[in-house]
Amino acid sequence: MDKILNLSALIMGAGLSSRLPGANKLLLDWQGKSILSHTISNVLAAGFHEVLVVLGNDEDEFKSALQGYGNEIKIITNSDYKKGLTSSIQQGVDAADDQTHGFIICLGDMFGIKGPDYAKLAQYHLLKAAQQELITLPKVGDQIGNPVIFSQSFRSRIMLNDDAEGCKVIVKSAMHSVQYFESNTPQFLQDMDTWNDYHRLSE
Repeated sequence: MDKILNLSALIMGAGLSSRLPGANKLLLDWQGKSILSHTISNVLAAGFHEVLVVLGNDEDEFKSALQGYGNEIKIITNSDYKKGLTSSIQQGVDAADDQTHGFIICLGDMFGIKGPDYAKLAQYHLLKAAQQELITLPKVGDQIGNPVIFSQSFRSRIMLNDDAEGCKVIVKSAMHSVQYFESNTPQFLQDMDTWNDYHRLSE
């Protein structure tokens, strides 16, 4: 797909994978490719302005596995990955194009979300791009999923966020700016934290 969605896609690939002992979940094989590779390919298929992959834990192994993407992706190193998810988000936001209209924060283990799913979510967000402050969240039934999209205006708040586990605090403080993308796509809710998750999602 042509790069028509003026958002910076930030793929989180730096985590410790602490709930899946004995392996880095993003390096696990699924249908001949790593979990992270599937996620990257799906995000690329959506047609975002740029795709930034934030690495940290097992960085060298990931770089070897991702060589085939060439300049389709920009790899960012988070040397502070042990501090939590927020540090990786901040690294991605800091490296993103200044002219981007916003940031879609993609979790590396949500490999079931396909390119058209990302694109529909992004298009829904960009329909109101003229609104200065906007946060878009996918919603399946009564459950809120991922990825979350922040307008460019949230850049400074993301960079100043001191909650180590992500941007939920920012979302809660700006509920007046939140809109929901109603969807029947269950993959917006399906991340992979444990071996049981891996086996279930691999079936």
